[in-house]
Amino acid sequence: MNASPVHTSAAPFQARDEQILWRTTAFSCRTLTPCAVPTGPALLVLGGGLQTRHSWARLEQRLAPHHPVLIPELPPARPRGAPHLDWNDLTDAAVRTLDQLGVAQTAVLGVSSGYPVAYRLAQRHPGRTSHLMLFGASPKPGPRLTALIQEGLHHLHRTDPAAQARTHQAERLVALLTNPAAAAHDLLMRAAAKVLLQHLLAAPHDPLKAYIRDRGALLLQQPLPYGGISGVPALVGVGAYDTTTTVADNRAVAATIRGATFAVFDNCDHLLHMERDADFATLITRFLRSDPTALRGCTTEVLP
Repeated sequence: MNASPVHTSAAPFQARDEQILWRTTAFSCRTLTPCAVPTGPALLVLGGGLQTRHSWARLEQRLAPHHPVLIPELPPARPRGAPHLDWNDLTDAAVRTLDQLGVAQTAVLGVSSGYPVAYRLAQRHPGRTSHLMLFGASPKPGPRLTALIQEGLHHLHRTDPAAQARTHQAERLVALLTNPAAAAHDLLMRAAAKVLLQHLLAAPHDPLKAYIRDRGALLLQQPLPYGGISGVPALVGVGAYDTTTTVADNRAVAATIRGATFAVFDNCDHLLHMERDADFATLITRFLRSDPTALRGCTTEVLP
């Protein structure tokens, strides 16, 4: 006879992987279930390029004891030997995740290139979206990122470069996705950039090609859809030193969502969820609870 699992304060939630069957393929979804009765809504986490279902350990520790959390590892937009996917396909895959796991309604968190999927899900399925939270959003990629994506597309079918060249590509990606000038004066920004670089160097393939195949190429194809959103409580946040998706970029996205709350974190760039993970989780928790308490080092305003 199997013994019942013992829940301790060291393990306030249970984690498992589910295989989501979608069209002719399958992808993994990490599911986290609180051991106690949940005190908040389910949370669907849609990460950015090159993030996996295991990229959110710190967020898990802070939110999963109180919320069921779903972290799908959506298929790459340019899978090898298969048709290309677009934002609509990835949104359909996210909805399939909810359907298969029996989740009728969820809060949706979209970070970086996960934001176009989160936005479309809320826009098309407002009844299934209790809250929408977007971080690192932009109507379109900036000139530097656009140039790097176009370069990556040009080299996509070439043989992977030697180790030294792969290291250079990883360093270029990190320098573009972070703010090295601001990080020179901030330990947390430097630490987050170092973690990202280590992650890219540990991957088995050229990081630039992997970025392009995953979600990068899609950023050139209207990440922000027409039509806006209304009727869904929304939060859009950005780091004050984000040069990948600037404060102005994020504000422009927030302006398309009626009544959105707009938040700017001091002393952060595009990796604010890593640099200020505790504050990031606190802002999410307060937003989900409609708690107006101010967060130190973060300015918020409600847009029309």
